[in-house]
Amino acid sequence: MATLTKTRRLSPVRCIALIVLTIIVIVGLTILVIWLSVKPRRPIYSIENASLHNYNMTKNEHLYGNFNFTLKAYNPNSRISIYYDSIEVKLFYNSLQIAFNNAETFFQPHRNVTYLDLFLSAKDVALYGDIARDLKTERTSGAVEVEIKVRAKIRFKVGIWKSSHRKLKLSCSPRVPASSTKSSQTSPCDLDL
Repeated sequence: MATLTKTRRLSPVRCIALIVLTIIVIVGLTILVIWLSVKPRRPIYSIENASLHNYNMTKNEHLYGNFNFTLKAYNPNSRISIYYDSIEVKLFYNSLQIAFNNAETFFQPHRNVTYLDLFLSAKDVALYGDIARDLKTERTSGAVEVEIKVRAKIRFKVGIWKSSHRKLKLSCSPRVPASSTKSSQTSPCDLDL
């Protein structure tokens, strides 16, 4: 007596689903292996030096002054370099923008510390009411707390591969000494990447 065995054939839909699932698993494993070999870490930023020169507050409460900062950028990655393709810097006091400038673009190799000088001039900035009073009070107390916002377009480089542009946002709140004889404290920056 012969027994008949049925051989099950895969339907075309099941075959396509199996192929797609296999491709997804292979791509996922490839990405995991690459990520584990590169071990990406976030860059670290801080304001190292802060100074105020040529400060003048007119009688009608218009501000003039040159704010100078040194931004320290540390790239802790051992295989990832960073291109900073455009950098814009804004300076705020009590949520009022008082200065704006573009910083010099640069390339940062892996495991590198780069210092970027930021020069921001407040020219004829109208301060109203409490803001002018608060600035005068802080300055006479010895230091002015400001907020620096940095927006940059960056690209990452791993080997010969370069990523597309990403937006980097920094927010730093240094205390700027009112006197040039006093030194400023290092102020860490918050990073949004």
